[in-house]
Amino acid sequence: MKTVILVNDDGPFSKGVLALKNALTNGGYKVFVFVPHQEMSACSHSLTLTKPLHVKEIEENFFLVDGTPADCTYLALFHFLKGEKIDFVLSGVNRGFNMGEDIWYSGTVAGAMEGFFHGVNSIAVSAYDFENIDKIATHFLSLLEKISLFKGRVPFLLNINYPSGEIKGEKITSLSSRIYPGNVEVCVDPRGVKSYWIGGVPAVWDGEENSDITAVKNGYVSITPLKGDVSDKNLLKKLKNFFDFK
Repeated sequence: MKTVILVNDDGPFSKGVLALKNALTNGGYKVFVFVPHQEMSACSHSLTLTKPLHVKEIEENFFLVDGTPADCTYLALFHFLKGEKIDFVLSGVNRGFNMGEDIWYSGTVAGAMEGFFHGVNSIAVSAYDFENIDKIATHFLSLLEKISLFKGRVPFLLNINYPSGEIKGEKITSLSSRIYPGNVEVCVDPRGVKSYWIGGVPAVWDGEENSDITAVKNGYVSITPLKGDVSDKNLLKKLKNFFDFK
């Protein structure tokens, strides 16, 4: 029996995490759920170091954490499940795509990446919406069985995004670009205190033929391998030549 840690950034009662938990359990996996006690979207890869964390088990193997998705993975690996063989850290299913520059902001990707950093094969899973969440969970279960047979570089980190509606198949993709135009809304509360709301405008997409956004727009599941080393190797060579350091 394979053992998985399931995290997310949407909180404990998201349809995405519950559907994935049920599909994995019915598929014979041993599932330990560690999720933030509230939504933590766009919290990026932050660990809570300035206060103690509280954890509550609300049902068997289902834990609430008053921290971030990365906290959830860390606590599971190094305390609650310390010494257990973990086959996968799975993060999601997130409501809304995580593609392009989203991976730097995404708590969903961070939850999986924390597992990857510590040597566990990890997968972030996101979907456009939850209209077909049961089909997504069933499809992912079969996809995970295929992924389990992979004998390449380990650990690996995969970022998977599901399209809306019919699932035509899967494609291995690269990251697109998904930039949110700068926008700040100024608000004034009933007591006259000014505040500022970031975002609220649609993203601008730019993707090549083999990119994640192109795949999901055409009805395919995008599977994008990620890595921790984000060094710009081309610029590194140019800077070495430019500065000519000895």
